[in-house]
Amino acid sequence: MTPERKDPTLVYVIADYGDLHDLAFAEVTQRLYYELTGLQTEIHTFAVPAFDTFATGFTLAQTALNSKLGARQKFFVNTAPRKDDLTPRTRNAGEGFVYAKLVNGVEICAVNSGHSLAFVKEAAVEIRQIKCDVHGSQFRSRDIFPAAFGAILKGDYSILGEDVRDCVPDFPHDVICYTDGYGNMKCSMDPERLTPVKNKHLILDINGRVQVAKAADGIFGVADGEYCISAGSSGWTYPNGKTVRFTEVVKRGGNAAKTFGKPPGGLPIHWRATE
Repeated sequence: MTPERKDPTLVYVIADYGDLHDLAFAEVTQRLYYELTGLQTEIHTFAVPAFDTFATGFTLAQTALNSKLGARQKFFVNTAPRKDDLTPRTRNAGEGFVYAKLVNGVEICAVNSGHSLAFVKEAAVEIRQIKCDVHGSQFRSRDIFPAAFGAILKGDYSILGEDVRDCVPDFPHDVICYTDGYGNMKCSMDPERLTPVKNKHLILDINGRVQVAKAADGIFGVADGEYCISAGSSGWTYPNGKTVRFTEVVKRGGNAAKTFGKPPGGLPIHWRATE
């Protein structure tokens, strides 16, 4: 009799190790597979810019809050700029490792750094400290955190500690969150703010650089080579029914991020209508 096929658990590793060919991704993936021995899993890696917790938080929310996989979807998230304390660190200590479970059943283990968890906070049933070392290795996401992640995936929740929801910052507004491979900049600005100026040209000021862009009805609502600002493809709905959508700054057929000096996550977006 053929045994019943069991769908694998999908594990996303979101981290700022460099591009996906960086050795760090290989080492972390290898260690995770070891710690998840006995479980049927598929591990996929996703790179974000170095130290950018806004990009980390955005990509986590976009993939976790929109996931239809429920308990089959897990996230291992590590962007740890160690900015919580700017003085010299003892034994490579850094931000703590925390556990979050979302309303849709998705589970997350993440370094609680900057805005890494800010976008998913409103959809989290719980956010708790994980009782594991936060020091002792420069490379904690290889040497320390995978063991804790593996224990949780195998059902050992005894390593969860106190509630740390209050240690997670709120959802940031009106800032650059993520730049995709085309140079389109996804911003945490409500597209409804553009309704009064729809089809008008705006002066955008981002990263100290200024560019005229049309408030278009969609990112292809301008001619090739022109700039636009419009509602984009990203967003999600929180358990309370509130829908979040993101505004995108785009150069059709080009790279808007390059024009603005490739701004990192967290930089504000300013705009005004032309006269």
